[in-house]
Amino acid sequence: MDRRESIVEKSIVETIACRPASRLIKRPRCAIMSSMIMGLIETARAGIYAGWIGFENLGDEAMYGICRERFPSVSWSTSYQLSYRPDGAQWLRRGATDARHLVREFAAELRHLPRLRKLAAQGRHGLVKLLGGEVGLLGGGTLINRAPWNLTTYLDLRKKTRSLVPIFGSGVASPEFWSSRPEWKDTRKEWVSALAELPIAGVRGPHSLAFLREAGAENVVVSGDPAIAFHSRYRNPPAWVRPDRPLRVGINTGDCSGNLWGRPDNIQRSLVALAQWLQEQKHQVELLPVWSKDLDPCQQVARIAGLPESTVSAPLTTHDKFLKKVETFDLLIAVKLHAAVLASAANVPCVVLEYQPKCLDFAASIGWERFTIRTSQLTPDQLIDKTALLVEQLAPARQELCWSVGRLERKFDEYCRRIEPLLLGKGAAGYQASLSRTAAGCGV
Repeated sequence: MDRRESIVEKSIVETIACRPASRLIKRPRCAIMSSMIMGLIETARAGIYAGWIGFENLGDEAMYGICRERFPSVSWSTSYQLSYRPDGAQWLRRGATDARHLVREFAAELRHLPRLRKLAAQGRHGLVKLLGGEVGLLGGGTLINRAPWNLTTYLDLRKKTRSLVPIFGSGVASPEFWSSRPEWKDTRKEWVSALAELPIAGVRGPHSLAFLREAGAENVVVSGDPAIAFHSRYRNPPAWVRPDRPLRVGINTGDCSGNLWGRPDNIQRSLVALAQWLQEQKHQVELLPVWSKDLDPCQQVARIAGLPESTVSAPLTTHDKFLKKVETFDLLIAVKLHAAVLASAANVPCVVLEYQPKCLDFAASIGWERFTIRTSQLTPDQLIDKTALLVEQLAPARQELCWSVGRLERKFDEYCRRIEPLLLGKGAAGYQASLSRTAAGCGV
């Protein structure tokens, strides 16, 4: 359980579900109720976060973590948690025909309490909603213009909460990339219409900004990817000095679900060649998957490149695990977007492989396009040359990266201050007051 979860959820889940019955009995009921009530009082709003949460995907979970950290007075639940409805009869019917499934589900419930956590989240959300009302937030990730149901979710959230629903650094799907998919439809004009009532709407990068401006948006700004806020742990680092040892180089690749520029085998071939070149240069190489489905592609690269199994990390599915690992590296070659975002937040320079336009969108937000390669244009020689260039410029590159990421982090923080009144129920008037305070603080 995330250490930043509210007092209420800890009371419901940990006290009732996680602690031995003997301890629960010994604890006075008034103490349990008191901690729950205090938690409710301390939260101002019940918040619904719309995003792809609960699937152990590094980027989505990291952005949700920033949401909860940045707006702690809102008691957050995900739309996925709130949509859960237990169906015991269906569970038992499935178990009658597949006893192993029943045993697996029961064991999973005992270990992780997924259903109980969802029910606890629903209970907490309902109680806080009664006390302070309900607000929504469209999370990070490429949610705008990507799939029709994302727009439906946003409009339903607006209707349900009866309040403005801010945007949390969401990305905008590229028509050039997604138009080749038969199920895709360009809904930018519909999104512009839905977002027009917001005083400000922050998106991931300059390409997302341009996509919406092409459709007529006037209130959109670049706020940055929310995960860039983890740079706060790495501000003002000491000057980097090239170590008197082989460089530690991380390679990240993974499952792209068939949605990528070019072909997966092109990425694999280039990464294998790079890993072999790095070994010839006496550098240390480690493969870093950031999702359970990324493990097999990482293992394949290691095996073909002749690397031992020990060079493949276990999947780094939380931001704490990933940051703790990546901060020990000198540079990273990244396929997955949030491997690059979090490494950049930790001042670790990357060669970014643009498997989808969202990667270039982020790179452009920190001025890192020159170390980005589109995977449809990727060759082993090109990747080796780009990596060799970064190795040669590593010291100034780290300094430049820290400066540009710091600038984007400050921009994201300012954006969060601007939308906070919308989440605390103060509406447009509160937003204008917040804007005036920001201008006064900047001497405007």
